[in-house]
Amino acid sequence: MNLSELQAELRHFAAERDWQPFHTPKNLSTALMVEAAELAEIFQWMTPEQSQAVSLDADKKARVAGEIADVLLYLLQVADHCEVDIAQAATHKLAHNARKYPPVRSIARVSQVNAAVPGVHVLLDYENVQPSEEELRALVPDASQVWVFHGPHQREVDKHFAGFGDAVTPVPISKTGKNALDFHLSFYMGYIASRNPSAALVVVANDKGYEPMLEHARAMGFAARQLGHVTAKRTTSAAKTRAKRVAAPAKKAAIAPPAPAPAPAPTKKAPAKKAATKKSTPAPAAPKAAAKTPAPAKKATPAARKTRTPSSAAPVKRLVDNLRRMGEQRPTKTKSLWRLLKSLLGSEATDDAVEAVLGRLVSEGVVKVSSVTGVSYPKFAQQ
Repeated sequence: MNLSELQAELRHFAAERDWQPFHTPKNLSTALMVEAAELAEIFQWMTPEQSQAVSLDADKKARVAGEIADVLLYLLQVADHCEVDIAQAATHKLAHNARKYPPVRSIARVSQVNAAVPGVHVLLDYENVQPSEEELRALVPDASQVWVFHGPHQREVDKHFAGFGDAVTPVPISKTGKNALDFHLSFYMGYIASRNPSAALVVVANDKGYEPMLEHARAMGFAARQLGHVTAKRTTSAAKTRAKRVAAPAKKAAIAPPAPAPAPAPTKKAPAKKAATKKSTPAPAAPKAAAKTPAPAKKATPAARKTRTPSSAAPVKRLVDNLRRMGEQRPTKTKSLWRLLKSLLGSEATDDAVEAVLGRLVSEGVVKVSSVTGVSYPKFAQQ
């Protein structure tokens, strides 16, 4: 029974007993104060702890319930005789109090209406992945509700999914901490499942820690699954890798070791060639490194060795062997693979060297980089 129905019932109750002449706003508000005092009388001599435990005593709980009902019924009659819309008045008062007393912190709230909407509910771990609205729609085309779980530093996240309108619900975590967002997402998944057992639940995150919860939910009969997503930052990195792969021939030509050809070339390595012909023609003043070590031109400097590393077949073969031995421990994310290659190449490896090696691995079919599924290893899958 809603408030309007209660007020109609009270009018009928008073009419059957000819009480209408006495039910003026003055008399009803006075009676309301008396009933409120009777409610307060129950707790008058209790300690705070005793008052909090009143629900454990059946008799005291029944007395409290009776007095609360008297207060509510008189309040409804006062509003009815003064023609006040209680729901509207309460909403306006809450808005006024919100302006008067700003919140000191943000606490996540859930929309019960959205939780009960049938269809596909997407629970997005926005700290873990940050897809655009278009990417999210491509990932889950039939999404009907989107719950965006985010940290305190990520603000106005609902604006990134404005196309969903009222179907998007931002959920800021109440407090930061290890796995805090994961626990929030898990709680909301259970809440939505309890309100809407037939809903399909899709967790969008790259974090593998959700799988035990999802497996348990599926065992209980819920439609629950997880989808990964490469963030915009990783997608950009993958795009750069593809661009480097397209320009691989030019790159290899630029970083190839100097050929021991006798003909002089207009390059920066000209002083090294002059040093090789020192017996017949006096060479001009050379840099200190060249004067210190009169080595032949084919002996490369550390910088040349670093540049030559990605085009050498031996390091690439060594990287392939390492990746093969790693088995299921091979990186599945572009950023993780990048760090692994840089570590295997050595501390002297430059970003260009890592990109060149990654381009070689992709062109030889060892590695496949996808903006949707991440990193895979088709060559090893065939073995």
